[in-house]
Amino acid sequence: MAFIDGIKRRLHRDIVADPVLHGLVLNLYLNGEAYPHRVEDYFPIAAVDEPELAAAMSAHAKDEDKHVALYARAIEKMGQSVLDLPMDDIFNEVIRKRTSASFAMSETDTRDGRRRKLAHFLAHAHFLEKRVARSLDYHIEACAHSATPYAEKAVGAVLSDEARHVDYTREAVLDLLPRTEALEVLALHERAETLANLDFSISQLSKLLREHSRRFPVGSRWIHRGCVALMRRWVAYA
Repeated sequence: MAFIDGIKRRLHRDIVADPVLHGLVLNLYLNGEAYPHRVEDYFPIAAVDEPELAAAMSAHAKDEDKHVALYARAIEKMGQSVLDLPMDDIFNEVIRKRTSASFAMSETDTRDGRRRKLAHFLAHAHFLEKRVARSLDYHIEACAHSATPYAEKAVGAVLSDEARHVDYTREAVLDLLPRTEALEVLALHERAETLANLDFSISQLSKLLREHSRRFPVGSRWIHRGCVALMRRWVAYA
């Protein structure tokens, strides 16, 4: 674990050290936050019966928009461009491709059916937010070594919200469904996110190394390429 932790810290420091790489990675975070506006089934607040949960989801959705603005400002302050990425480059979408359950509401859904789909959405959001928070922990540490303060401020503000998102989404799944079913739903989405994280990491790190290899220190290039090869093996046997 300490070895993997060290590799991740090195990767984030390599990224922050170069404004082009840093801008590209912040765009990955930004497009994840903007994803709810590109699909029709995120934050199905109309299906929520409990006022407290509806309020928490509404606040969560507003946080996502705030995060988009924070990332956009940080990217622009670094002299980089804000990008609209293809859906396949957005982590939320990659997770959904690994997820067997749908949370798209239908007019024919029963009340129990809506609650089950709502639980699936919240479980999806829980593991997504949990992974993003882990990534931001590494990134904010690396940002302390950046030549500009804007990214660190943006990442810090986002990270402070993510802990709240992680907590309420899991609690809501356990409240919406009988415990055995809730744990099964959480397990399904945990596995989907774990596999998607490997898919996403392989794809995005490979792209950075292929298109911007010279922006990485020579020693880091070989280390990160080795990590990609190792992740490919993990996916093959998952």
